[in-house]
Amino acid sequence: MTTTTSKTAYKVTATVSGKTWLHRGTVLTAQDEAEAMVKAKSLLKLTDEHTVEISPVTVYNTGAKLETDSYPYGRLKCTAYFNVEYNGNKGARTTFQTINPKTGRLNNPKHSTYYRVILPMQDANGFISFCGYLDFNGTASINTGLQFMADFYELFTIEQIKSIAIDIMAMSKINTKAMVIYAGSTFEALKPLVTDSLQTLVKIANEGSNLFAACILDEAAIEATKQANYNPFVTA
Repeated sequence: MTTTTSKTAYKVTATVSGKTWLHRGTVLTAQDEAEAMVKAKSLLKLTDEHTVEISPVTVYNTGAKLETDSYPYGRLKCTAYFNVEYNGNKGARTTFQTINPKTGRLNNPKHSTYYRVILPMQDANGFISFCGYLDFNGTASINTGLQFMADFYELFTIEQIKSIAIDIMAMSKINTKAMVIYAGSTFEALKPLVTDSLQTLVKIANEGSNLFAACILDEAAIEATKQANYNPFVTA
């Protein structure tokens, strides 16, 4: 039988009116809302332009199966179950399943697409959803994901931690190569900025230890390696 564990946290949503490309969001741990704001501003690179909403949530472990008895089912209410399925090769996907209130039978489950990291979550009003949805695509996304893993490390199995560390390593290498190809950075400039992070990820992959915060990249320094006005699609 899987034991359900949880951590109190904060859901952060930052928006800019008329500028959807500047929208940011994450779930993180903090002592209080004020600390959550400070942490979010640093992690998500928020500016005075952002309108920030912060709300308390409870985040559950990967094996948790959350249940509600008041899920809408047409004009009726039903029992609904929410959980996360982890696949070593594909990652994680959400699973949602209801009981037909007319027959008492369990309906077929509905699944999301796969992401590398998802966790079940419940807000203060009892609404059940999910958080994470990490893809580690790009430096900012890698850092957001590393902080998420550091905050919620205890909610994963050791096998999942090791697998996720390997995924992050792969995405970090892809990001480095993409910076060279599409931004004009050089491997020589990027190497000292990513080596320590990659070496620490190797240690996590081998030991399953919580060293994710030590892997966070210097995003400003990495961005500074970009070549101004570089266009990889222009031929001489």
